[in-house]
Amino acid sequence: MSTENVEVIRTFFRLFDEGRLADIEPLLAPDFEWVYHGPASLPWAGVYRGVEGFRAFFAVVRELIRVQECDAYDYLDAGDRVVVLGVSRTQVLANGARYEAPWMNVFTVRDGLITRYLDLFDTASVVEALERDPQEVTAAP
Repeated sequence: MSTENVEVIRTFFRLFDEGRLADIEPLLAPDFEWVYHGPASLPWAGVYRGVEGFRAFFAVVRELIRVQECDAYDYLDAGDRVVVLGVSRTQVLANGARYEAPWMNVFTVRDGLITRYLDLFDTASVVEALERDPQEVTAAP
C-alpha cells in the first residue's frame, strides 16, 4: 500500500508543477488538514482544512509570491506517511526579492487520499525576502 501512497504524492507534485491546482483537489480527503508552520509575520502560516482551506492557502500565496521552481527531490516511504524533501526557488511580487528555501513535507495518506500535509519550510528566508526593501533588491548585483 505504501508504494501507492508515494505515487499519490508524486502526482500531487506533478500537478502542482503543471499549475493544475484544481486537479489536486480530488486527491484530498474530506477531512484534509494542511499545517504550515511559521511566524505570525508569514501571511500564509496556519492550519487549512478541506478543499476550501486548500483554495484559501493558494488565494493568499498567489497574491504575494511566484514559485519559479519546486524541486521535490526525495520521496521517503513511511507506510501511511510519505516524507518529501525539496527546495523551492521563489520571487516576491511586491519587491522582486528572490529566495531559495529547503523544505520537508510529511503527508499522511489514507485509502488513496491525502488526509494531512505537514509543511516544514525554511521560513526565515521567506520572511526576510518578504520584508526586503525594494531598493535593496534593485541595488543588489
